[in-house]
Amino acid sequence: MSELLTTRELQNLLKVDRITIYRMLEQGRLPGFKVGGQWRFPRREIEEWLEAQRDALALADEAATSAPAPVPLPLRCVQNVQDVFAEALDVAAVTTDLAGNPLTRISHPCAFCSLVLSSAEGRRRCTETWRAGANLGASPVVKTCHAGLSCVSVVVRVGGNPSAVFSACQFVMPEAGRSPSDWAADVRRMAMELGLDESELGARRDSVRTLEASEVARVFRLVQQLSGTLSEIGDERLALLSRLERIAEMTRL
Repeated sequence: MSELLTTRELQNLLKVDRITIYRMLEQGRLPGFKVGGQWRFPRREIEEWLEAQRDALALADEAATSAPAPVPLPLRCVQNVQDVFAEALDVAAVTTDLAGNPLTRISHPCAFCSLVLSSAEGRRRCTETWRAGANLGASPVVKTCHAGLSCVSVVVRVGGNPSAVFSACQFVMPEAGRSPSDWAADVRRMAMELGLDESELGARRDSVRTLEASEVARVFRLVQQLSGTLSEIGDERLALLSRLERIAEMTRL
């Protein structure tokens, strides 16, 4: 059996407080179990979980450094707004360019999708899902990703032009007639195709959030509102940059 960490040891490792640890456990974002009423965390699974988080973060960092953001959006501000949105609605969220490359870090990811994103093929397939959002119209549309999860996407327009895509994802809606054996078959297929451990991927399946119809309707409504807000922010910054350019030209005369 692998070494078990106490809650205090995990706090020191992650540099977070006890309340954050318990919140992440409640949300299914941390591997752990109780022994005699006390939480214990397998060191090997925690190290794998940390590696998956680093891979997901590297995906966003790579996209941000390899190609500058094609829109005048303040990404730090967008990240903060996106984090609050995802936490409040208990879904994951990401802002991408029109090619599906993340411009922000994924907010509030579930353990299942973090593991999927730890593989190169998983990242490629997720990028394809986000890229499909660039073909959407003015209203949010729900899509089903390669993992069978739902993703609500909408285009963010700056200066009237499609400039980015905002997506709320990593959740499922109740499906009639969907049996545990169906999910087991999906996990088996995905693990094989992505080169992941089947038992570990299956163990993280419960971390995927299930939203009722009313909750999905709320996600649709707030995704629409948020895209409008991001468009306004982009338009204002675009206007500011234009004014600064004119001022710079005047000072050169």
